[in-house]
Amino acid sequence: MKTGRRVIFWITAFAVVFVTLWFGYNHKPAEVKAEQRVVPVEVQKVSTGSIRNTIKLTSWMEANEVVDIKSKVSGRIESLQAVRPTGSEGAGGNSVPVEEGLTVTKGQQLAVIDHDMYLAQVASASAAVKAAGIELADAEREKKRIVALYEAGSVTEQSKDKAATAAELAAARLDSAKAALELAQVDLRESTITSPIDGTVTKKYIDRGNLVRPGDPIVRVADMKTVKIIVAVAEKHAGEVAVGTPCEIRVDAVPDKVFDVQVYSVHPALDEQTHTIQVEIRLKNQELLLKPGMFARVALTTERKDNVVVIPRDVILGGKVDRYYVYVAEGGIAHKRFVTLGITEAAKCEITDGLKPGETLVVNGMNFLADGIGVEVVRIEDIK
Repeated sequence: MKTGRRVIFWITAFAVVFVTLWFGYNHKPAEVKAEQRVVPVEVQKVSTGSIRNTIKLTSWMEANEVVDIKSKVSGRIESLQAVRPTGSEGAGGNSVPVEEGLTVTKGQQLAVIDHDMYLAQVASASAAVKAAGIELADAEREKKRIVALYEAGSVTEQSKDKAATAAELAAARLDSAKAALELAQVDLRESTITSPIDGTVTKKYIDRGNLVRPGDPIVRVADMKTVKIIVAVAEKHAGEVAVGTPCEIRVDAVPDKVFDVQVYSVHPALDEQTHTIQVEIRLKNQELLLKPGMFARVALTTERKDNVVVIPRDVILGGKVDRYYVYVAEGGIAHKRFVTLGITEAAKCEITDGLKPGETLVVNGMNFLADGIGVEVVRIEDIK
């Protein structure tokens, strides 16, 4: 019995010693374990910079103004030539064929429809006005004569009334003739097709010699010295965009150029089906570098902050279960630092709390760190 108790005693004593040593080894202070493990890391100095919150959208470019010039009269197209304005180089009646790509100015003649016929109609209407004027003059003289005879008692009141009625009818016929003349003059003017805007001919619908009716299109003219982009902004961002909101435009056709512009207008109501709001952006295009139909990438800047702490986005850990955190290196030791995020833009992120400019941020090797582990700095860069 004594031997069995002695064996149990020594087994218990050995177990107590083993557990004590194991517990002491695995619960050493972080500083002691840090001396046993050193992780190579790359670091950068924390600095300040600018960062933006953007809404990225895509759309197509459009001409600022597009006009389909249509005929208001019927007839045969006698001419489809652009007459150079008086005072321009090569003016004096010279003309050039109307073709796609032709630059035209407001009021410039582009086509003529049965001009001689409409001139004849004006001449006929003018003659009718002249005849009606003579008829009215005769009626007025006859009216005056009958009134004098009536006052002298030589004719009846009925004769006087007939003379007055005849004069009124003559006056009405004159007014009708004048209205017909005005219509003929309008048709004559409309038989000469002019451009209502400055722009470029982008489409020719018909050739010289063809018959046209009122409403038939002849050419399309587009003002491309200003182009516009209309994007649909989601309802949740509708309150973040207003007239004057800065934006950047990138076009695949001009990959090396960024166009910095502002929002021109915001539609007052949302689309009931898509729950988006239309936002219009205009760009100056004096060199005609941009063309309607080009694909455009739009970045609307809804918020911008300057002189704030900005770090690379990929150095931030946590966020799913734990709070967001980073590691900073101080005195050869890694320290876990919880941070609060602000604006995120592409590969960088604003830190609103938890980091200060000048601190040493671990940017490579942070996935192998724990709070208090020793580190060996192998590279130092400034954050840009």
